[in-house]
Amino acid sequence: MKGLQKLYYKIPFEYRLSAIYLVLGALWILFSDNVAAKLSENEAMLTLIQHYKGWFYVLATAVLLFFLSKTHLKRLRKAESLARENEKLKTAFIENISHELRTPMNAIVGFTEIAQTEGVSPDETKQYLEIILNSSKQLLSIVNDVMDTSLLESGNSYVHNEQFAICQLMDNVQAYFEPLMKENVKLEIKREGVDLSIYTDKEKLTRVFHNLVNNAIKFTHKGCIQFGYQIDKNDIVFFVKDTGIGIRPELHQTIFERFKQAEIELANRTGGTGLGLSICKEMLKLLGGKIWLESESGKGSNFYFSMPIEKVSA
Repeated sequence: MKGLQKLYYKIPFEYRLSAIYLVLGALWILFSDNVAAKLSENEAMLTLIQHYKGWFYVLATAVLLFFLSKTHLKRLRKAESLARENEKLKTAFIENISHELRTPMNAIVGFTEIAQTEGVSPDETKQYLEIILNSSKQLLSIVNDVMDTSLLESGNSYVHNEQFAICQLMDNVQAYFEPLMKENVKLEIKREGVDLSIYTDKEKLTRVFHNLVNNAIKFTHKGCIQFGYQIDKNDIVFFVKDTGIGIRPELHQTIFERFKQAEIELANRTGGTGLGLSICKEMLKLLGGKIWLESESGKGSNFYFSMPIEKVSA
């Protein structure tokens, strides 16, 4: 049935409309003449029936064609509106990513040139190299976001399961982000469950943590960022909590859509491609999980993502 429906929609609308009109006309002529002949044998009555039968067919087909055309035009207008919205969001994304690419590249080129000049002390060189390293990490993160989005969109992103300890993964995440933390912000691991070894895609799970912790760092100017996991019945629930600026309730759903966050990022200029949360959502789908958040403006954000224990166990 679905195959026939797909085939039907592959045929251009004008051919479908013409075919429907011809088929209905042929069926009407065949059956209505037989019915008319059975109703009366009087020639004058048959002429009258044929007259009204013709008008009925014209009116019925006009109403049918009107509703078919209206439905088709409604679908076209919706697609056109969606295309315009996507074009707008993609433009915002391109503007945003252009800005994000230039910033670390300028830092890398600029501080490399300064480090090569004569009279630079070893301490200054070390400071410049740290800036270059951080800018390189930022640039790599942008490239990873774009590559991940491309692979997820094309369906070429695959799950590679392996067994590993969750605590080890979290220690690695903390070690990666510790040098990037702001002065007034602490990064803490909150272990609320037993140490588990799980069987799932370590790279994708790490990527989700990286995106969420990176977002928390961007939007948290004082306080702390906590991340960890807990066991909730048959699910393992991971979380990343911060004391940052929070997220308005009306953005809780759209913030996970591709390119939507890019538009918000462009307005706020907080940094990033705006693809991180959509990547998290798509990767967790591949791992059999889901993601959600609890947040209010000015009261921080709590991001949660869960997976059934049987799906991540060996």
